[in-house]
Amino acid sequence: MQAMDPNGPTAPPSNAPSVGSSYFSKHFSTDALSIDVKNAVLQANLAPVSFKRITVHTRDQVTARGEGTGQPNQATYTVTIEMEDGGHGLVRQTQSAQSRDGNTIVRFELSYRGYFPFLTQSVPANADSLPPVIEARKVMHFDTHTDGHINFTYLYGPSGKPTFADPGQVICDSGKSYSASELNPAIQGQALELNCQNVDTNGMTTSKIKLAYLENYGVALMVHTQNPESSLDSTIVDFTAE
Repeated sequence: MQAMDPNGPTAPPSNAPSVGSSYFSKHFSTDALSIDVKNAVLQANLAPVSFKRITVHTRDQVTARGEGTGQPNQATYTVTIEMEDGGHGLVRQTQSAQSRDGNTIVRFELSYRGYFPFLTQSVPANADSLPPVIEARKVMHFDTHTDGHINFTYLYGPSGKPTFADPGQVICDSGKSYSASELNPAIQGQALELNCQNVDTNGMTTSKIKLAYLENYGVALMVHTQNPESSLDSTIVDFTAE
């Protein structure tokens, strides 16, 4: 659950994995989780997701602080999000964002319902090799409900490197419930507002995120995020589920 970086890479590398590839299915699955995390997921006995695949197209407006001028820099991204059943109640997701000048950013993720991350990987354009996957290594607290106050606290680190000493957190509080068709007419059922914050290993809030949890589908989509450097507003242009 993370906004695209407005100062990100210009094009995905040729070795970037794709949805449906063996790399994607192998490295973003419950079998790719650490033993401790996999056991936590299995013991939670999570309800299966109610879809095979969801495809969402959004238009994201990013406003970043202007360096030196004090004036904000704005960029618009056309984003394609593909979600699929990752097994055991998890969601496997890829997100590809392209700006008007052709800049492209790619991100891969395995999460709980689109808001608690277990595995993430952002692929920069100029990488000679794939960057490490950011892995949850141990789950310390895992709320599986969506209403009220929910918390995911976990130890994590980049693949092939030591675990950070202090945990990260995703903390959310539910807000109003409204018709999901307000987000896009193709979305059925109700949407529940989730106001979340990402907390790093130093206990600092790195970003604040507003999500729409789609109750008919059991997944959350980001509608707004803000950090000290930038903010992002996302408009859902198209939504299909199967």
